[in-house]
Amino acid sequence: MSKKRNYIDEILEINSRNHNRAKRYELFRKRIHPLVEGFRAIKSLDNSVTYKNEWLKYGAIGYIGAMEGYFRLLIADLINAGAPYRDRITDLKDIKFSPEVVLAIHDKKISLGEFVSHLLPINRISDIDNHLSILLGEPFIKNLKNMPTYPPANMIPFSQKFPDTFGDVEKLFELRHVYAHELASKERVSVRKLETYIGSAAHFIYQTEELISTNAKFKAA
Repeated sequence: MSKKRNYIDEILEINSRNHNRAKRYELFRKRIHPLVEGFRAIKSLDNSVTYKNEWLKYGAIGYIGAMEGYFRLLIADLINAGAPYRDRITDLKDIKFSPEVVLAIHDKKISLGEFVSHLLPINRISDIDNHLSILLGEPFIKNLKNMPTYPPANMIPFSQKFPDTFGDVEKLFELRHVYAHELASKERVSVRKLETYIGSAAHFIYQTEELISTNAKFKAA
């Protein structure tokens, strides 16, 4: 018989591993900057180094892990900002509240946003789009695609400036799954592709943060 998960303890442990006064994008950058530096250092090694290929795989694992953490914080921030985001959690699937969770939220051990975001799957682009579209009350990816890339200097829509972004991020998700859950002993890492996917993921996160933090409709989060 499998042991029942203790969501409250899981959330508290996750919180204990983050800087509690830092905002979500700052936390993301704290993780990403050394990760990218490490990736570049491994990439520069001679191909004769036996562990080079194996450690390059961590680029996908680490970046998706950081991206997942960022989006969970964003979802929590939106819900904790109150109405209308909080009211829309009833449209999210498979969110069930036990008496223990209700008490923990009431006693402010954890927040409502932390609990909901902890339960949501984030395994592909469509998961992120679904969760944020529900909470924002409008299509998230569609808004992101139509948003100016670097206003006011560059008003070209994001999807035109970086048309491969979403496909690249999906491929990064797929690589993370392979590298984290399979032996993949003969899998060779294409450094050029991995760099491209990571670059697209960086654009994706930056543009998301710009959408949420600069749009008057979403500024509460």
